[in-house]
Amino acid sequence: MSNKKAKKLPFPTEEISSESEDFLEESDQDLNDTVKQNLKISFHVDKYELSDDEEMEDVVAEMKQDSLPKHSNKISEATKDISHLYRAPTNEEIQGLKETADLFKSNIFKLKIDELLSEVQIDYEQAKLLENNLHQIKEIFDSIPDQPGSNVMQIKQQLKKRHKIVIPFPDPIPSDDVQYKFAFKKPTSIHLIGSYPLKTLTRGPKGFNVDIVVMMPPSIFQEKDYLNYRYFYKRAYYLAMLAASLQDKKYKMTFSVEFDTCKGDRRRPILLIRPSGNNLNEYFSKIPYIIRVFPGIPPDLFPIHRLAPSKNNVRPRIFQERQKFDKEASDTTTTLIPTPHYNLAILQDIFFISHLLFLHQQQKACPAFHEACVLAKIWLNQRGFGTGEDGSCGFNGFLWTMLMGYLLQGGGPKGNKKLANGFSSYQLFKGTMDFIANHDFVNNPIFLNKTGLTEEFSEKAFTENYDIVFVDMHCKLNLFGGISRVQHEAKLAMKYLNESQDDHFDSLFLRKVDDIKLRYDNLIKISNIPSKYFLYTEAAKLDFPDRFIHFARVAPGLLKKGLTDRIHLITVNHKNLPKWSITQQPPSYSSGPIQLFLGIILNQEQSNRVVDHGPSPEDEIASTKFRKLWGSKAEVRRFQDGSIVESVVWENAKSFESRSLIVSQIVSYLLKHHFGIREGICYWAGQLNAFIRPAANVPSSLFNPEIARLGFQPVMAAFNSLVKQINGLEDIPLGVSSITGASPVLRYSSVFIPQPVNLHSLKAFSTKITPYVEPIDVILQFESSGKWPDDLVAIQKMKIALYIRLVDRLKKQYHDTFAWVVTDNKDSISANNSYMDVLTDTGYIFRCRIHHDREKTLLERGIKNKKLNQLQINAYDKALSLYNRLFIEKPMHNFQIHALCSKYPSLSVTNRLLKRFFSAHLLLTHIEEEFIELLCAAVYLEPSPWNVPSNGFVGFFRVLSLLSLWDFRKEPLIVDLGENMTTTTKNEIQEQFNIMRQNDLEMLNHAAMVIATSANSHSSSWSIRKPSRVVAFRIQELANLALNHMEKIIENDTEENLEVVLFKTDMTIYDVLIHLDPSQCSRYHQNISPYKQYLPELDHIIKNSNNKNIQHNHGDDICLIGFDSVERYLHELQELYSDIALFFHDRFGGDSIGVLWIPHNFSPRPWKVNIGYSSVLAEYMDFGEKNDNLSKPMLSSSLSNVFPNIYAIIADMEKIGAGLVTNIEILQPLLTITNKT
Repeated sequence: MSNKKAKKLPFPTEEISSESEDFLEESDQDLNDTVKQNLKISFHVDKYELSDDEEMEDVVAEMKQDSLPKHSNKISEATKDISHLYRAPTNEEIQGLKETADLFKSNIFKLKIDELLSEVQIDYEQAKLLENNLHQIKEIFDSIPDQPGSNVMQIKQQLKKRHKIVIPFPDPIPSDDVQYKFAFKKPTSIHLIGSYPLKTLTRGPKGFNVDIVVMMPPSIFQEKDYLNYRYFYKRAYYLAMLAASLQDKKYKMTFSVEFDTCKGDRRRPILLIRPSGNNLNEYFSKIPYIIRVFPGIPPDLFPIHRLAPSKNNVRPRIFQERQKFDKEASDTTTTLIPTPHYNLAILQDIFFISHLLFLHQQQKACPAFHEACVLAKIWLNQRGFGTGEDGSCGFNGFLWTMLMGYLLQGGGPKGNKKLANGFSSYQLFKGTMDFIANHDFVNNPIFLNKTGLTEEFSEKAFTENYDIVFVDMHCKLNLFGGISRVQHEAKLAMKYLNESQDDHFDSLFLRKVDDIKLRYDNLIKISNIPSKYFLYTEAAKLDFPDRFIHFARVAPGLLKKGLTDRIHLITVNHKNLPKWSITQQPPSYSSGPIQLFLGIILNQEQSNRVVDHGPSPEDEIASTKFRKLWGSKAEVRRFQDGSIVESVVWENAKSFESRSLIVSQIVSYLLKHHFGIREGICYWAGQLNAFIRPAANVPSSLFNPEIARLGFQPVMAAFNSLVKQINGLEDIPLGVSSITGASPVLRYSSVFIPQPVNLHSLKAFSTKITPYVEPIDVILQFESSGKWPDDLVAIQKMKIALYIRLVDRLKKQYHDTFAWVVTDNKDSISANNSYMDVLTDTGYIFRCRIHHDREKTLLERGIKNKKLNQLQINAYDKALSLYNRLFIEKPMHNFQIHALCSKYPSLSVTNRLLKRFFSAHLLLTHIEEEFIELLCAAVYLEPSPWNVPSNGFVGFFRVLSLLSLWDFRKEPLIVDLGENMTTTTKNEIQEQFNIMRQNDLEMLNHAAMVIATSANSHSSSWSIRKPSRVVAFRIQELANLALNHMEKIIENDTEENLEVVLFKTDMTIYDVLIHLDPSQCSRYHQNISPYKQYLPELDHIIKNSNNKNIQHNHGDDICLIGFDSVERYLHELQELYSDIALFFHDRFGGDSIGVLWIPHNFSPRPWKVNIGYSSVLAEYMDFGEKNDNLSKPMLSSSLSNVFPNIYAIIADMEKIGAGLVTNIEILQPLLTITNKT
């Protein structure tokens, strides 16, 4: 045993309590012996510093050795000789590599963890100045002079006058006539607590915290200060005195001092000290830190049984009045309502040191404990737990480490340990996560030391007064508050951790996933909580003086009772109280603007249920509870199975969109019925659905609301009917083998619900263009036969003959079905020169094309035919691309998306919203619809780090988030439509993409955004050429803008301007605007905000689905199906001017076309006869000063060099669109033509 004296302690020491002694009996024997000898222990950074007993020198040395990096000696020796780089691996190294897969999932996963840990941990060697700051703060606190007892008025005036400090009294603040006194004496001891002494700190964007506890002397308290907030008032005064000492100019300290709350509890303010100036070195100037000061008290200050969960320590007024006459009244607690949360707030100030001792023992016994704690804190922080944004849950890194410590002692089957000391950090992390995900915290409370339970602190006392119970080793303090949201996230994490294909490292540790508009399917913002409501009784006010906190605790539970299995999770989200200056009054939740969010994650299998079944009326107790919950909404009903039960029925829920809002109806009703909330509520779920319906001023003759409410059901029924009709045709040469859809309508993805039409009524328009009628693409395939010709042109003729026969047989067999053949009467090898349109008896038009697989062979043979010239080969190549798209890719895509929309009903709404979004921003002409559908499918097939969306609102914003984060220059988007893609396949896709990008760095020859599927591993057919680089960057910019704007709208509690924010594009970004006549735009009725004067006025254009008596006309009386005047005009412009301009248009009702000139094509080029557009000699060009985006090449003296003649081209555009174009506006002229003659 050494004779060296212990160094002078940097902080005063504190004797270990008897409770700590009992707990430590199971700990390390050396430390246990020390406790039994009443040795004094104090934490300083990572060391124990002892007083007179020298036996603990070995323990100190052991702890210091534990804190050193492992294998440091080996590393230093290795640096002397680099030959170790070429040595064969030792047996230990080989064994370590074999164990890595078991201990860390994979070698790559371990490397990622090691890199992550190195990035988030601080350099403790740089902490000398930080420790000096701690010493200075301790010296200041120790030098504060004692203050004699004074009344409330005196202490408030003194601090206000001398230091301008407002004492952070909690509500209700003490009255000025209270009789007890407030005194101050310097701290008995000061200790480092929390992550810093355990070296489990993680630095985030805002730095990190260093926590110290200041032990308040017992002499400043009275025996019954635990009653009626007296302890909290004196605690607040003590904290104000500490703050005042730091403001004393004689110390010349550059500290910024603020007040904050501990986990948002106004009863427990803390002090924040921010070092600045000379108190920061270069390292910590980049990584800021805050020193948090927690007041603490010794365990024996108050009778511990008085703080039991079942005790009342806040007397109602009637009892306070009785105290004047009855001295024993303060002891009469049997008839009072318990105040468990008030009592808990006092207990939380007692056990700082013993909890730190417990965690140190776990860290000492388990080498990987430290790294597992850091991993857990990263995971928690990325989900918003333990931050200022998490005012409702309160789950943080400390609670995780305490729970992990419990699992190292028990928590497994039959009371065995769930975790072992030899586990790796990954195993500890995963084991704890698994416990959180699967443990029933409600029915199975957790006790760290169940043998220490007493009558007052019994299991029954805890479970009756707290929703979730996790009691510390003293059997006095319940550590848990809320666990539901953490448990939900843990279940998701376990799903990712158990996957073998992907390690999901980014989703678990790197991605911030606390965005409420992306996390929840339904989001409710409440900005008005009534001052009185039924559940906020006088008894409840004793434990929850702020109605905001009470509502946040009881509302989720009540709503869960009403929503039952419709939801997976309902949780409260609100920010903690903000920090405040020591010179200001403390804030409160109810005094300022209220911002409380309820987040709901739906169970998509049950959330759309129309009826809630209750108990039988014969069960009086259950029926009474049911009617108390539902009020007037509850009624007794008899159902088809003969049962008579209490029930609640939600009406007007025919379409998927309306059924998806049933949960919002339930929540709104319950909040009104139980809390009286009628105003100040904003429910985010279905607001965007209005944008996939025509505007309100569109007449019902164009859009039948009754049909819309039925959704896609009528058109799918019409398609199934058509399939039966065609399969039932008689006297046709070949039997039909398959009929498949190839239209967005038949995969639930068209922006608008398809409407049945009456062609005879459509022809009634004379002065205005006929409204657009969308044909629904269908592919027919006949049975194989050797009688098909072996010539492509002949095959097309044969198809026409088959169409004619089909039309004839449909006429004769089904009199209510009308069909006709459309052909260009030209000899062509293309499969698109003819088709058959069928108008069903229900009013839907299907465009049928025949697929003959022999065409592909003949087209491929033509491409390889060396006797053909290049022009002919190009024609074959174009025809093959068209064939593949029409008959192979579209039907396959239709089948896959249809299956996904059936599996995930909200995917349909997401598809439709995103198409509307891109079209509203004039981008749909530059993106394939199928490309958009694959984007949407990606967030459903790979929803990590969230659940699969159960609502189109959140699905839409998830896709925008995906677009905003997608680094499309370096990564393809892999969409596993078959849900069977292997890791090897994904790696091959990435390699092929890398090769493609190396050959095309500027993304000029391929699409900028590449989507790969299992069918097209190189690049999906829908992203080979589109979108271009310009459009891709525009998409990403719009996604970011939309997300930011939506966040502001949710934050500011408003639903207005959604159209302007999300679906109105900035037209000033274009060089030229072509304005169109809305009355000549066949899709104008689909505009987001159409003018009524341009809409048709007929009342019978849209045929009622029940009317089966359509009068069919022939020849010229048939209107053009699928004719879009603007699309035709736009197509012609693109054919003529695609080399020099990009054209942008809103397909769904847009009345203008945006034009962007392509700058790099405005370089001088030799003139030729077939140049394709109007040009002007180079010497007649004058480059303006503002043309920064246009290169200024050296002009050749030759008159043969020409430029595009912008004004002539614009004039040609206007001539081409005569009757459709009203005028062309030049917004940003790139070139000015000067007449030099």
